[in-house]
Amino acid sequence: MTGAYVAIAACPGIRILMKSSSAPRPLRIHYSEAFCLPSGPETVTKSRLVAQAVRRHLPSVEIVAPAPATKEELLAVHEASYLEKVFGADGGSTALGEWSEPLLASILATTGGVRDAVDEALRSGRSGSLSSGLHHAGRSYGTGYCTLNGLALAVVRALERVPSVGVLDLDAHCGGGTADILAQDPRVRLVDVSVSSFDQWTPSDPRRHHLRIVKRPDQYLEAVDEALGRLEGVSFLIYNAGMDAHGEAGGLEGVDTAIIRERERRVVAWAESRHVPVIFALAGGYRWAGLTLEQVADLHLETVKAFAA
Repeated sequence: MTGAYVAIAACPGIRILMKSSSAPRPLRIHYSEAFCLPSGPETVTKSRLVAQAVRRHLPSVEIVAPAPATKEELLAVHEASYLEKVFGADGGSTALGEWSEPLLASILATTGGVRDAVDEALRSGRSGSLSSGLHHAGRSYGTGYCTLNGLALAVVRALERVPSVGVLDLDAHCGGGTADILAQDPRVRLVDVSVSSFDQWTPSDPRRHHLRIVKRPDQYLEAVDEALGRLEGVSFLIYNAGMDAHGEAGGLEGVDTAIIRERERRVVAWAESRHVPVIFALAGGYRWAGLTLEQVADLHLETVKAFAA
């Protein structure tokens, strides 16, 4: 994104970002080694390769380690009884299986990365986190490789400073967990374009909710444009940038890298042209259709490239 943003006081507790004539600061994104486990699904293994690719191909992008999310702040988006299961009564997880302690550290780090990206975007206009495993987690449950909903926590963080937030979810699957937590908040717009009905949710307010499941690749970018149109007027944008919409990464046959690259360009251009601060999270991207983990990481690099341009 070209240009930079400066904050001016609007009213108590709210800042508005205005375009600055000064040179833009480099894109700053969030990642730490705590994000990754030695083995497991792509959700907890691919971000290390994405970070390596960023350092190799985008040396101007700054990678910073986020502060882990805390149990106390997560009470804003998850029920206390559910968090007790995740953290365990003695503070250590009892519900995450074989890798319980490192997996909990990973989940808290990736969740914190999305939250910290909000703070950075409010300073500079854009940021992101190499986080996955977010949008299927609901207020009292986790599913689909998602335990804690970092998107929802990022919304809570942004609403401390801005009057409205849009969540643009372009993962292959629907973000039912995010809807479970946020659908009733009149300050939040949920816009979801998927290629699978997994975790489908029911929009209850057509002014704030939009869900479309695309079945043909030639309709995909038109659906993205329609979704962006539903976000007009929001003060902050959170983008769940799933690569699993790609036909070779678990999604819709015919959605290729050129379409994904154009999708990322359109999202960034929309936010920049409206001076809307924006963050991204990686979301889904899998080896189900034969890609290597390195190839999945290269697809995710397309999002970082678009934000860094």
